[in-house]
Amino acid sequence: MTPLPTINALGTTWWIEIFAELENEKSQIVFDDLRLLISEFENNYSRFKPESKLSELNTTHKLAKPAKEFLDIIAVGLKLYRDTNGVFNFLLGEHLSATGYDSLYSFTPKDNPLVTPDPTSVLHVHEDNILLSHGHLDIGGYGKGYLIDLLAKRLTEVHQLPHFLINGGGDMYATSEYGQPITIYLEHPEDPETIVASTTLLNEGFAASSTIKRRWHKDGQTYSHIIDPNSGGSSNADHGVFVKAPSAALADGWSTTLILTRPEDHLDKMTEEKIRAAIYQTQTNTLHRYGEF
Repeated sequence: MTPLPTINALGTTWWIEIFAELENEKSQIVFDDLRLLISEFENNYSRFKPESKLSELNTTHKLAKPAKEFLDIIAVGLKLYRDTNGVFNFLLGEHLSATGYDSLYSFTPKDNPLVTPDPTSVLHVHEDNILLSHGHLDIGGYGKGYLIDLLAKRLTEVHQLPHFLINGGGDMYATSEYGQPITIYLEHPEDPETIVASTTLLNEGFAASSTIKRRWHKDGQTYSHIIDPNSGGSSNADHGVFVKAPSAALADGWSTTLILTRPEDHLDKMTEEKIRAAIYQTQTNTLHRYGEF
């Protein structure tokens, strides 16, 4: 096994393990390539970087000659919006900023009621331009997973490395450990030292989601980094969600969805998309599985 050096980006730490014995020169080439890909992705699509293409779209409400990658990122967001019946909404950047989760990490909420936009109505996507009439794009609910999938594609197609595990702050994609499934452990939402269960990954993505770790308090109110599109305010759900899916982007998006709504509301679509989940209820210390998790 060859573990690559860790990378700090997109507000988290990245670990990448290659299940092969790489020579130092090859390992450095792979590491430099992946680090550059991560850096370019963050510079292009971070809501927290004012010079990013995503910020340009949010500020000017239009973006000329968008990269095909940006078009695909938006297409994934629209698919999640439709597949979850609007529960997953990637146009809530203004709402997040209003709670204090802004580019300065001020954590100072603003009294600024906002209307939840419908991406299918206010976002107009063409090959030569993107128009956004209302709302601010934020891909935090699936962007990390999308990037993990890009890294996985780069490892397999460019570097010809078939066996690896990519871990971006708890969101993952794993192929296998020399053909065998890789065991991972599910962390208690409130206590990182406690493991509630284990599962395996084999050519699939994984994501975990909770509002418990990323909360802040102001004037007697509790806020989190996840917005409920129905209320327009922070979700303060007290359960943890773990999702496995064919891609890390889908796992990422559905883990956010299942913080906001019950799996029972989406079982047909989850089966169709091969989404499997486990929900940990902190009040009862119970884990409920949906599908072959």
